[in-house]
Amino acid sequence: MSIPTPNMKRLMPGVQTIIAVASGKGGVGKTTCSVNLALALSQSGASVGIYDADLYGPNVALMLGVRRKQSKASDDPIDMIPTVRASSKPYIPPLERYGLKVMSIALLMGSNDAITPDPRAAGDIIRQTLQDVKWGALDYLVIDLPPGTGEPQQTLLRTIQIHGVVIVTTPQEMSLMDASRSIGLYEGAGVPLLGVLENMSYLNCPHCGEPIEIFPKSDAEWTVQKDALEILGRVPLDPHVGRKVDENHALLTENGASVFREIAAKVIEKVGQ
Repeated sequence: MSIPTPNMKRLMPGVQTIIAVASGKGGVGKTTCSVNLALALSQSGASVGIYDADLYGPNVALMLGVRRKQSKASDDPIDMIPTVRASSKPYIPPLERYGLKVMSIALLMGSNDAITPDPRAAGDIIRQTLQDVKWGALDYLVIDLPPGTGEPQQTLLRTIQIHGVVIVTTPQEMSLMDASRSIGLYEGAGVPLLGVLENMSYLNCPHCGEPIEIFPKSDAEWTVQKDALEILGRVPLDPHVGRKVDENHALLTENGASVFREIAAKVIEKVGQ
């Protein structure tokens, strides 16, 4: 099936700009980057929402210090989520946290619950839930996508107007090559590529403050830069991030806050708001 043209895709009522955050592989810190980007956009004065589109490993709520010990229902809550509704009127109130409007499947599940929907329905579950949230008026909605190029990416690209995508990678060769494959998916779908965010790029020495490159720079970096994609920012590895999550604080840390604010400013410029 061919990807529809932009004017055939659904716009989200009240949402001005949808920004997807994607990666070619897991383990690159994409969710941490998504949450920090959303927080930085919010700190710029914008109204911002964040949607966790990872059905099997949702972590946005956890990153914002929200944990649920038990499911809302004794049965599998995923069975209560429709893949299609007769009414198009949103009805799910988002959680509000640190100035963000938040929605994640994790808000329905217990922290130890296994999420086991039919893989063929995964894209429709994510798409329908996205449309069913009462987002209200938002300047930006950040969608934290799961890694790879499968579902729900394929369904969202067919049905929802996404205004730009940020690709997250780390400096290693494998991550860069996988990022290149992910870039191909969004190029083919006609989604504007806003740039690349290199996470865990270096570590600031705790003694002298000088940057230390933990991962050697790869000869494969051209696979990300082949289309002259801008490197939006290089984010340091910050040992305080896990501590922030444990203490229920927002994630913008001393080492990374300025970097994410610069990244947010570039994203705002690129999407034209």
